[in-house]
Amino acid sequence: MSEATLPLLVEVGCEEIPARFLADAESQFGDRLLAALNDSRLIPTETGAARRRPAQTLSTARRLVAHVPALLARQPDLIEEVTGPPAKIAFDAEGKPTRAAESFAGKNGVRVEELLQVETPKGLYVAAKKTTPGQPALEALSALLPAAIRAVTFPKSMIWESEGVRFTRPIRWILALLGEGEGAQIVPFEVAGVGSGNLTYRHRLARKRQVAVTGFKDYASSLRRGQVEIDPGKRRKQVRQGIKALLEISTDSAVERTAEGNGAKPHPNGDAGPSGAPIRRHLIDDPALEDWVVASTEWPRPILGSFEPRFLELPREILITVMRDHQKYFALESAGDTPGSGAAESELAPQFVAVLNVPGDPEGIIRRGHERVLTARLEDAKFFWLADQKVSLRERRPMLERVTYHEKLGSYADKIFRMHEIAEYVCAELDRSGRLGSDRRAHALSAVAVCKCDLTTQMVQEFTELQGVVGGLYAKSQGEPEEVWQAIYDHYQPVNLESENPRSAVGAIVALADKLDAVVAGFSVGLEPTGSSDPFGLRRAGNGIVKLAIESLPGLNLYLIASRAWEYAAQVIPNPISAESWPRLEGFLRERLHFYLKDVTGLSHDTIRATLSPETVMDWHTPSAVAARAKGLERVRKTEDFLAIAAAAKRTRNILTKSAKPEDFAGRSVVESGLLHAFEERELYEAYQAACSDLDKFEKGGEPVGVRAELEYAGAFLRLAWLRPAVDRFFDKVMVMDQDLNLRANRLRLLTELDTLAFRRFADLSEIESAP
Repeated sequence: MSEATLPLLVEVGCEEIPARFLADAESQFGDRLLAALNDSRLIPTETGAARRRPAQTLSTARRLVAHVPALLARQPDLIEEVTGPPAKIAFDAEGKPTRAAESFAGKNGVRVEELLQVETPKGLYVAAKKTTPGQPALEALSALLPAAIRAVTFPKSMIWESEGVRFTRPIRWILALLGEGEGAQIVPFEVAGVGSGNLTYRHRLARKRQVAVTGFKDYASSLRRGQVEIDPGKRRKQVRQGIKALLEISTDSAVERTAEGNGAKPHPNGDAGPSGAPIRRHLIDDPALEDWVVASTEWPRPILGSFEPRFLELPREILITVMRDHQKYFALESAGDTPGSGAAESELAPQFVAVLNVPGDPEGIIRRGHERVLTARLEDAKFFWLADQKVSLRERRPMLERVTYHEKLGSYADKIFRMHEIAEYVCAELDRSGRLGSDRRAHALSAVAVCKCDLTTQMVQEFTELQGVVGGLYAKSQGEPEEVWQAIYDHYQPVNLESENPRSAVGAIVALADKLDAVVAGFSVGLEPTGSSDPFGLRRAGNGIVKLAIESLPGLNLYLIASRAWEYAAQVIPNPISAESWPRLEGFLRERLHFYLKDVTGLSHDTIRATLSPETVMDWHTPSAVAARAKGLERVRKTEDFLAIAAAAKRTRNILTKSAKPEDFAGRSVVESGLLHAFEERELYEAYQAACSDLDKFEKGGEPVGVRAELEYAGAFLRLAWLRPAVDRFFDKVMVMDQDLNLRANRLRLLTELDTLAFRRFADLSEIESAP
């Protein structure tokens, strides 16, 4: 017979939750609630639809919702076996219970005769089966729901001092129902002074805002009738379908002309190409903005607006930023087809899509309001564009002395001087390998000199998200060489491991100088990340440094550049902290490299550990080489011969570190061939020397880059795998720890050389895990 179950509906209604917090808050609410229900033994144990999907979470900007289709109507009794004192203490020699047994029985609500004796690793102990009667679900939920709600955390919260409650916005109502239909019961509890009930709230503009509900079906349908869609996935669908319908209507110029002839107002997007054919509009894909719209609306309805074509004289980046970041509008492109051309040229269209949180705008009043606001913003942008360029970027450089970078690190003018030194180091390193050239060096240093000057412009002060981009656009307008203005434009890239790198080596040098200065200067004054705290964004900068060194500037010795930057920072930054910070900075860069290999390349954890092991002879200083070694190792690590060599590397390391003592080496520093008596040890000696000779030639060939490097390292690791037969025969036939001290010392020396020159040369092979 199946257990009786009831559905649970919980809604926490509050003032608007910031869009960037909503998805995580919804997920947390579901997780916290399910964890509490599991701990309270209210989730049914049987399999089935309810078990496969124990809870559904939903949300809008004004509510977090959880629906659990099936909860036990009553908790099952909890039967626990509680261990007490040792049996020899609980009972005397005649087997009679002592005071200890009586006390333990009384404490757990059982009779002494009901005590058990159980065998434990510590010996024989007494135990009691303690039964805790289950509560009705309604009582259990009254206790656990307030804690589940309070457990939801936010990046920024408000605090109710009298209640001690933290939540992102004030809680205004709580809906909590157990059951469905007329028999549904309110789960009584209170959070932040707000009591639970059976009431929910529809859209702010709904005719009847407050409604009572009797369960989830009634709840969901009632809210939709009141212009609230509680499912984020369905709201996303509404946004996409609404925009698609708008754009389909806007390209039907024949319909528009007919409507206009009948006295109706033409659609604002009713223009056409030279042939009279409609100009198709395409939404510029913007997933982040779509996420924001879905999280900010309860009843999304897109509308199409327009702005004056004269604003299209502004750069595309500025127009899109004004629409997206400041007004939350989607930008549109037009693709004008020229008959017979066979091609379409896309350009920004003088239209936008705004998503309203109201049922509609039949009279166009809201649309005209949005158009007026956007026009004012674009007028500002156009004014800034013209006014800023009356003073060139190079003329603005002295102004950086009045722009603070950080109170401990001086102005942006100070940062530029430090960046210049770093860029020179990088250029010198690249010059040595013939990968740069004097023109690019000059362009890189020229870009560094003015890359921060756009911080003094009105455009960036108004639209801070355009820093760098605006500098590049101004530099282009002012006649700077292409590589210079592109480097300025790109130098904040990459902003994360998924974003694009600067489009040229010059841009990568400027970006690297910027991020490396942030990290080195930050560490030099004690701003290094701690735990989850990283207010200066150094982890993000460190990720960018590694990504640039691997993908854009392969072959660059990051350790050398960082150490030179550290030395320079110690000379020019007032009151730097002690040199003890350098090892932490070095460890930080190594950690970021590990993070890159794990998250970007997706390599096996032991491959990464082996490549970055402190025991590896080759260092981590050139990130592109580390990545190539790791990828090469990953290619061959699952082959049978290589796994056998990895196992031999472990065995060798164990002998050298756990079995051998310093005196066993008898002061011997080299292998003496005359003491290699057994055939198997002579064979191994010759085999590893031949392998080392081949690997020496590989290293002398210079540092390969790209896929070639990966393939060559894979070949090098396969060459090591060829040692397997000689290694196997050596361990099968030769006693390393021989009674003869000279033989023992010589064999240990042979294993030491094998370990150093082969097993730890490119990666620490002892870290590779055997196949399961």
